[in-house]
Amino acid sequence: MSQLHATVAERRLSLYEGEALRLVLPLYAGGRHRLVAGDDDIARRVVAALEDCPGVGVLPADGGLLGNQTVAGNFALVLRYDAAEIRDLRDQDLDAAFRLCGMSPERVDVLAREQPMNLERGERWKVGFVRWLLRPPELLVIDRLFAGLTRRQANALIAVEAVYHARHPFRPVLFVDLDSHELPALPDCRSSTELAELADFSETACHS
Repeated sequence: MSQLHATVAERRLSLYEGEALRLVLPLYAGGRHRLVAGDDDIARRVVAALEDCPGVGVLPADGGLLGNQTVAGNFALVLRYDAAEIRDLRDQDLDAAFRLCGMSPERVDVLAREQPMNLERGERWKVGFVRWLLRPPELLVIDRLFAGLTRRQANALIAVEAVYHARHPFRPVLFVDLDSHELPALPDCRSSTELAELADFSETACHS
């Protein structure tokens, strides 16, 4: 059975199904890219293959942070900050990042004590997004963000994501989306790849 795997070499990421090349992304030119998966299982397997590669960060639709920790506690873990120092998110970089994402000063002041699992979905995603905004990977994979969102909600989060490109113009972002006629357009999308189906395979792997 064929295997889905990704490689990183010479500042390029390549995604293979068996020996067939499905995707090539330069890791030095920034910009938005999109991979459209035929179903949820394909999307999950693609993300799993990419996630194991060095320099790849994945931002899931739920933000990817621990739901039973406070927002401040999550940032203490993922950014290795002192939890006492960020108990009110008034660290200069954190404060600026949240405000770039459209959060009011009043909301930022109380957000630290909240638990991600209790936040509205879009705000939960923004919290996870701020993590990668402050610690950008070589490639940021945004995993199935738009499933279940209205067009207005989707466009609002695309506008937030634009902050990443302004701050990190040479760091690419790959949107992994489910095939749907309602997918929102991605402004300035540099490439779009479709994976309607895959051959059967039993595992994913990364080689660097």
